[in-house]
Amino acid sequence: MNALVKTICTFVTSSIGRKIIVALTGLCLVLFLAGHLAGNLLIFGGPEWINTYAHGLHSMPEAALWGIRLGLAVIFIIHIWLTIQLKLENNAAREPYVFKNTIKATLSSRYMIYTGLTILVFLIYHLYQYTLRVGYDPAQYVAYISDGNVETFDVYRMIVNGFSNVWCSAFYILAILMLFSHLRHGVQSIFQTVGLDSRKIRPVYNFIAIAYGVVICAGFISVPVSVLLGIIK
Repeated sequence: MNALVKTICTFVTSSIGRKIIVALTGLCLVLFLAGHLAGNLLIFGGPEWINTYAHGLHSMPEAALWGIRLGLAVIFIIHIWLTIQLKLENNAAREPYVFKNTIKATLSSRYMIYTGLTILVFLIYHLYQYTLRVGYDPAQYVAYISDGNVETFDVYRMIVNGFSNVWCSAFYILAILMLFSHLRHGVQSIFQTVGLDSRKIRPVYNFIAIAYGVVICAGFISVPVSVLLGIIK
């Protein structure tokens, strides 16, 4: 038992161990984004679709719902904490007189830590607005689903009202563009960390990273843009 604990401690404190944990937590968040986007896009089906989806989520057992939320929070915190640790250690290991070659580095990789922190700030605001629903009186946001038999919170109208504010939509779009930059390098890093870094396969996973980022981010941005254009109203 002591040997197992020692092995685990050695792994999680080593540089390669932490990089693997960052990759795995990043993969969890990447997959979560796909599921979250699928739910968001239901708004294009009208109030019934998105409100039924939201009602289903909030009808889950309290323990299960909060278990998922806390699990995501733990994954997110571990991902951020270890990423910052590795970044600081990498900077400290550099000798000041060594030429810093950033020619081959992409903007995404060079500003990874900054796009990540921008996304963190956005996430706090996003949770404040749409998860905690601060400023949205439930009595004024009532909707009916299942042929009018079930009363629920009107998520559709909450989203439309929120994104009708140009500044709110602008901040959301900016954050999603930062997310694209983060995903582009992050997905590439996941492949590299698990050992898929040969010259033959590198163009393939680079394409996958960019394509995934474009699809995810275009999907998220389509919602506020559609609200501002009056497509969703």
